[in-house]
Amino acid sequence: MPEHRWTMYIPVLLVLMLSVPLVLVSQWGDFERSKELADEVEKSDNFFSGFTEDTSTTITIIPDTIIDNTIPNSRENINVTDSSGNTTTIEQDTPGRSIFSGLLNAGVMVGIAIASAFGIYKLFTRRKKLTLKLFFLTALGLCASISIMLYLYLFRDFLENAMELIIPRNTLFYIVISGIGLVIGSFIVYNIVFRSLEPKRKNPALIAFCILLGSFLAIVLPVWAVIPLITGVALWDLWAAKRGIIKDMITESDKQRDEIRVARREEIKAMRKMEAIRGYQDPDIQQGAPPHVTGSIPKTNTPKRKKLFDIQPGEDITSYGLYEGKYYSLGIGDFIFFSVLVSSTFKWMMLKSPWMGFYVPVGSEVIAILATVLVMALILLGLKKTLSYLDTENVMPGLPLSVLFGLVGFFGVGIFLEIVNLIFYGGMFQPF
Repeated sequence: MPEHRWTMYIPVLLVLMLSVPLVLVSQWGDFERSKELADEVEKSDNFFSGFTEDTSTTITIIPDTIIDNTIPNSRENINVTDSSGNTTTIEQDTPGRSIFSGLLNAGVMVGIAIASAFGIYKLFTRRKKLTLKLFFLTALGLCASISIMLYLYLFRDFLENAMELIIPRNTLFYIVISGIGLVIGSFIVYNIVFRSLEPKRKNPALIAFCILLGSFLAIVLPVWAVIPLITGVALWDLWAAKRGIIKDMITESDKQRDEIRVARREEIKAMRKMEAIRGYQDPDIQQGAPPHVTGSIPKTNTPKRKKLFDIQPGEDITSYGLYEGKYYSLGIGDFIFFSVLVSSTFKWMMLKSPWMGFYVPVGSEVIAILATVLVMALILLGLKKTLSYLDTENVMPGLPLSVLFGLVGFFGVGIFLEIVNLIFYGGMFQPF
């Protein structure tokens, strides 16, 4: 269905485009500090003229002691001279430390994701649907609420730095952002989990969740942790969707839904036979709809009381984490990691652009935006190629090709800018 592929580009593009403003507002202070520091530095005794990416919101999973013990002399001192001629010694990570730290952090996160996936698979095959529903409700609700709280916290810094609007960081402030985060996060997850069989309600909530979480991961993780992370997840997605547990879960889900359809048909036949004997015809049965009650008693107007955590027929893990379009479906993880890659590209370009020899205010920010748009376009190109395989395949992993194309764009832009800097300005800026 080549003519229908564009229908899936719209939600993906929406996630990618709305992730970038969240990063811009949340990291505004770090972008401004990078500009101020680069403006002050006249020269350094280091081949790289920039400094290690180290933002206030970065979360380090691997303790520093592991890296220090594994890589001796993993930190270096550089002398920088400001415009007044004053020299200051600044300690920063070596490139080796940055790369090793990123690989270790990514390895831990990918390992946790794989272990969790196998646990979910075991629960799914044993048809522990209520347990899985509670798990998704808790996990998604926690992620959504915490990410909203982080954005509100960082938005205060944006208002203070960009608009000089001071909001006191007191107990009331933390209570308010916690309350807003819990309310909005709960509303989003309610529509994802409790309305999972209603695409018109689930799909917008799922998109909102992916925008929040994708930007959140890009903000709290340095880019050299993001790159091995999304590479590892993409490789896992390739195996799991073609030969592993994702394929098995989809097969099992289809089997369970076939069982439901067969049971419904048998139920309708039994009801039709019973009502024909009684001389009563239920209008819903006449229209081919499933009966409201099971058994030989005709339908009454007495409403059936629903439990809070009822599992509806056809509801399972695949319905919670799937954006269901009219022609194609895409997993929640695909949206999230597309967002992570684009958000990290924008963040890295904005932090590093002030250290480029050809930096000019606004103009270099435009370069950062263009680089981000390039990565967006390549992700969509990878998605187009992925969807083309669905003409002959039932299941195709959404991440590998899009991540591959996106990373080619990211590294291509980075290498091009380094070459320009080296040729025309005789040095390179710190890429780590």
